[in-house]
Amino acid sequence: MGLGIVDISLLTLSVLVSAVIGLYQGYVGRRATPEGYLMGSRKMRPLPLAMSMMVGTVSAITIMGNAGEMYAYGTQLWIMDLGILLALVIIAKVMIPIIHPMEVVSLYEYIEKRFNAKWLRQATVVLQLVGGYFFMGFLLYPPSIALQAFTGLDILLNIFIMGATCTFYSAIGGVKAVVYTDVFQALVMLAGVLAIVIIGSLNVGGLDVVWDIAYHHNRTELFNFDLDPYQRHSFWLCLCLGFFFALGSYGVNQSQTQRFFSTRTVQEAQRVLYYAAGGMVLLRGLIHLSGLAIYAHFYKCDPMAKPGAEEPAYVVILYVLTVLTRVPGLAGIFVAAIYAAVLSSVSTQLNSMTALLWADFLKPHPFFASWSDVKAGALQKVLVLLSGVVAIVLGLVVSMLGRSFLRALFAINGALSGPLIGLFVVALCMPWVNLKGASSGFLISIVLSVWLAFGQLLTQTKEPYLPMSQESCPATNTTVESVAIQTEEVNNVHAIYGLSYCLNSFLGVVICILVALIVTLFTGTNSKEDVDRRYVNETAWRLFEKWTLIQGRESLIKKVLRRSASPSVENKENKKVEEKEIELGDAEEKEILASNRELSEVKEDGDAAGRGAV
Repeated sequence: MGLGIVDISLLTLSVLVSAVIGLYQGYVGRRATPEGYLMGSRKMRPLPLAMSMMVGTVSAITIMGNAGEMYAYGTQLWIMDLGILLALVIIAKVMIPIIHPMEVVSLYEYIEKRFNAKWLRQATVVLQLVGGYFFMGFLLYPPSIALQAFTGLDILLNIFIMGATCTFYSAIGGVKAVVYTDVFQALVMLAGVLAIVIIGSLNVGGLDVVWDIAYHHNRTELFNFDLDPYQRHSFWLCLCLGFFFALGSYGVNQSQTQRFFSTRTVQEAQRVLYYAAGGMVLLRGLIHLSGLAIYAHFYKCDPMAKPGAEEPAYVVILYVLTVLTRVPGLAGIFVAAIYAAVLSSVSTQLNSMTALLWADFLKPHPFFASWSDVKAGALQKVLVLLSGVVAIVLGLVVSMLGRSFLRALFAINGALSGPLIGLFVVALCMPWVNLKGASSGFLISIVLSVWLAFGQLLTQTKEPYLPMSQESCPATNTTVESVAIQTEEVNNVHAIYGLSYCLNSFLGVVICILVALIVTLFTGTNSKEDVDRRYVNETAWRLFEKWTLIQGRESLIKKVLRRSASPSVENKENKKVEEKEIELGDAEEKEILASNRELSEVKEDGDAAGRGAV
């Protein structure tokens, strides 16, 4: 079954509401300054910002990909949420108190001030721009496949509609339009995911039955403490994935830090993160439960062997088309949730890309420095439009890469975020590391991380799914054969590229820090005068002070030892001088004696001559 009139009406209404919110915010804020357009004049409230932050990273890929993950591989990925929570607490306690008071538009202005290097700031911005634009391409393509199945519209047309819609309201209304549209879209996403969880649970007898089916078919693994780095998921790998994913997404990514920069105080910024953490746990938990509910419906007949359903995420499409369409409106709500997820994520990226282009490249240029607020605001709208065009084009490019998108997204995201996380860790917590060390670690980490990610993608093979029953299906051979082939392929993966994608970001961080420390060791550490204390974590600064104090004491001890050793040296020198003086004295004495002898001889000769004359 396809979408009915009620479903299409709800979907259309959802898209129109998003556009209207953008128009309204554009009218209300038509006289906003450039900072007001990008930062909401730094007076926005924590709750709507938290909801915007929540849905800014919970994309359509998350809804379909994570639900498919629960279906095909079990619940181990759920532990990722624990790592996300830990990272958000660290960001709130360590990062926000240092960077928020700086009142920056671009997060990477901090890097320039910390290391006194504008080129390093611009290097981080370029990396973020490249990653952000390709991320928008990934955000647009996968859901367009699902929307083609739901709406019958071509994939390319779906990419264009979604890209154009979010570009329109982002350009018109600025950050306020993005945030308040995200609030509406968060509610739509919750409704769409809840529809699957509720209907799926009711159809099999309740949520307890859903969990029981998953438990008896090995889908409820959470505490796999195996340390093997080559397995797909384990407790430690997923904890690592979530922790560094959150640091990369909420700590060193302009699209999310721009949210808590838009508040008035440090305390409000911290509340944004705490509220967002609670919302993400709720929304991601419902997404994971929806995957188990879908499995409870299909567990006796695996649809993965059917054409077009090779990727686990596509069981979500099949479930919506076969189950939710029985109740008018439910399928429409879910499809609206997919649209909302795309629009919220892409609009967030568009707004942040514009902020980076303006604050880091255009505003500092003398040509734009004298522009009025009106002209600067118009230019920012043009930048949003151009960024939207780039996003649409990249969405079309990504459509040529294939359909195994969840792992590809995490692999590339890890490769680009790892070096940035490492650089910020060095900047915030290692004041003794100098510019040469930090920049070397950052650049080398980028090269090695990208090499690893692309190696993984080029050698990528599908891991075998967990066992699935075929007892209620007409044929049972197809899936068994595909699993056997997948297992053979996995065994041939290169030793390095076979490392779990969960480690990509972690490895990038480790490489950056290690190289930074080694280069600093050989080029000389910073002194206290080289670093502004305001840009370093207080605990790290106290350790740095103790370390410099110890270094100073050691230097003083060496000087004292040199001074205590100096008298013996002076004695030796004095002795040599005395010996020289004695030698000189003896020579003078000899000369005097010789002259006296000559005088006495002359006198004797004179006396003898006198006697002879007499």
